[in-house]
Amino acid sequence: MSAHPHEEDKNAEKWQSLFDNIWLLFVLSLAISGLIYNAWGIYDLLNVPVAPY
Repeated sequence: MSAHPHEEDKNAEKWQSLFDNIWLLFVLSLAISGLIYNAWGIYDLLNVPVAPY
């Protein structure tokens, strides 16, 4: 426990307001999924074997 219970309340309120923002969560989910999808695609492209002549 912290010596100042009001600090914990302020910290909890800050995180609660962050997670209550539906548009921020939506944009964050698009950014994370887009980053993972693109990283996976680039990884797959770099691992394609060279075509024989």
